[in-house]
Amino acid sequence: MTVRKSLGALLATSLLVPVTAFADYPERSIELVIPFGQGGGNDLVGRAFSQSLAEYSGVDVLPVNRTGGSGAVGFHAASSARPDGYTIAMINSSLVGNPHIINGFPASIDDFMPICLLSAEPVGIAVSASSDIETLEDWVSIAQEDPDRLALGYTSIGELIALSAGNVTDTDPTLIPYSGSGDSITAVIGGHVDGAVVSDAEAYSQVQADQLRMLTFFSDERSKSLPDVPTSAEEGYPLDIGLFRAIGAPAGLPEDVESYLIDACTQIAQDEAFVERMNRIGFNVQLRTGDDFKAWLTRQNEAFATAAGLLEQ
Repeated sequence: MTVRKSLGALLATSLLVPVTAFADYPERSIELVIPFGQGGGNDLVGRAFSQSLAEYSGVDVLPVNRTGGSGAVGFHAASSARPDGYTIAMINSSLVGNPHIINGFPASIDDFMPICLLSAEPVGIAVSASSDIETLEDWVSIAQEDPDRLALGYTSIGELIALSAGNVTDTDPTLIPYSGSGDSITAVIGGHVDGAVVSDAEAYSQVQADQLRMLTFFSDERSKSLPDVPTSAEEGYPLDIGLFRAIGAPAGLPEDVESYLIDACTQIAQDEAFVERMNRIGFNVQLRTGDDFKAWLTRQNEAFATAAGLLEQ
């Protein structure tokens, strides 16, 4: 009787833990490489995920910032690690954009096993709320009639997004680089440029304060945080290119470990505590896993590759 009772208790307990809880992985702490500095979006999302993965797995998950070279140092360190699941990484738009524009960039999506997309930030064109440009079609009409009139601010790989947008809309505004999205937004509000390439997360507070107007997002789906803003595809200019935060592991990961991590992502993305953590730092959860995520990531890579080709023209 005692044996049967203990076995029943064990089976009942097993319903509360991951289905792979009796597998060998994970047996020790996991390192999550964050290729960017503390306090930024990648760091915040990485630390939120680390906390939830630790709670799910029962082992310590240690977020480690390995910075430098526009992500090169961290991406290289993570992709070069042993593919055993004990080193994973935050992967983002820089991993698909930078290899196309930085000679000798030491990593690409081919060096990683994509595990899950955690958040995708649609990117579009923001103008001042007081601007007479009210729609994407207004922007396109002005830009086509007078190519020298409009100036568009961008930061980092936002240049590739701006070039892609110009390509699909047949426009060529003057591109003005800024060191950060906050600077470009300030420039728009101050009237120094006509618009800026920004994500929904970057523009949200200023849109809510009636300082900015989003004309469109270059995405297949509308923004969750700014759902009234149409996509460029809805207006006849199909383009899906933007910013994202995701989890990857070194290529060559064993299938059982990949499955465990995908299961972990799926459970974490549905966890209210994780969703609240993400919302507090300004991000919506948008989960993709498995073949769906791999196909999506390939499309993003192709979009950035096409944009990089425009730089050479």
